[in-house]
Amino acid sequence: MMVEATALLVQRRTYQEPDLLSEFQALAKTAKYDVIGQFDIVGTPSAKYGIRSGKADEIRTWIEVNEPEFVLFSPYLSSGQVFRLMEFWETEVRDRTQLILEIFDKHARSPQARLQIEQARLRYELPFERHQIRMRLQKEHTGDRPIAEQIGAGEDLLNLRLKEIRRRLAIINEKLTKITQEQLLKKKRRSNEGFIEITIAGYTNAGKSTLHRALTGSQVEIADELFTTLSTKASELEMPGRRVVISDSVGFISDLPNPLLQAFNTTLMEVSDADVIILVVDVSDTVEEMERKVKSCLETFNEIGANGIPIISALNKIDLLNEDEIENRQSALHTFCEVVVPISAHHSTNLDLLITAVKDALPQLQEYEILLPYGHEGMSTLSWLYEAADIVSVKYNSENIEVVANLSVEIAQKLARECPDGELHRHIPQ
Repeated sequence: MMVEATALLVQRRTYQEPDLLSEFQALAKTAKYDVIGQFDIVGTPSAKYGIRSGKADEIRTWIEVNEPEFVLFSPYLSSGQVFRLMEFWETEVRDRTQLILEIFDKHARSPQARLQIEQARLRYELPFERHQIRMRLQKEHTGDRPIAEQIGAGEDLLNLRLKEIRRRLAIINEKLTKITQEQLLKKKRRSNEGFIEITIAGYTNAGKSTLHRALTGSQVEIADELFTTLSTKASELEMPGRRVVISDSVGFISDLPNPLLQAFNTTLMEVSDADVIILVVDVSDTVEEMERKVKSCLETFNEIGANGIPIISALNKIDLLNEDEIENRQSALHTFCEVVVPISAHHSTNLDLLITAVKDALPQLQEYEILLPYGHEGMSTLSWLYEAADIVSVKYNSENIEVVANLSVEIAQKLARECPDGELHRHIPQ
């Protein structure tokens, strides 16, 4: 069994910013740290340490007594601040971005996710590498003025490491571009087949993977940890009259570091290209916490260009609250989302209402009269229609097969393209 490293949590925030220490503690727990202390510092940041010198002194005293192996700092630090704090506290310091990178690395399963994590880590490390090597050179050349040969050797060392990182980033970018192209081709094929794309999104650990499994029966990873899903997992969803693919996306978090947003552009593209977004919200949070997380998700939607897409809010984990509490949160959520459906993914409660809400958000099916020729081609098309459409009636006569079916626009267009020998007429109610 792996022994967890001990850690002190230090959170710095302004007077206007919310207290996210419990979320930071959950991140540390997911990354397998044993949290033995925490500081919540409210005030303006300073350039030298990121916190005031007096607080840095107070924390150093605490560290001398309790001897944590790491100090985890939120929200973020510059490379210079990290190294100054490590020297001052004589303890390794990691900020929130590094902590999230550790968690992502732990949960990366697919080749794409592993490449995305490495890309984000290298981008994040570039300024740290520059600072670390320059600091080392300064220490080596203190005292006597360094000669030109020493300066040149140091610069060569710095440039060599930076070139290695940039070379690796170029290779990763090439591989991810190829993966993106393959995914776009797959998406185009699905679109040509008339598939509707639904994406499950939401704050990390809101129950997205549990909902995906409940709706599709897929064996996606489920755990009471943050960021268990990093790669998009797509499965077909049964919905009469439509061909539907539903995807489980990476969880959002407030102030997701920019290197991670850039690295996960391919995965987040599934959200921005969706026909409908199911936004999963954890009802067990307080109203204030729930609203904060929803705002964070909506801001992320805006950042990745997921604008104008219908959003169905799934108020998850209703089995943990009473009716009055559920109604209170449902009312609060209506401020942000027009359509709110209370569900329990774990107990499959109200999933039929959720599917109905998704159907209502999609363009309505239209009734068509279809004449198919007898023979292999006609029977093959009829078999496909049983999968892709909502069949109302089928009649066999001496010359053809008469089908009445409710079709989506995508399926009707595909049928018109690929069945030139048949006839397709939209039924207009009298």
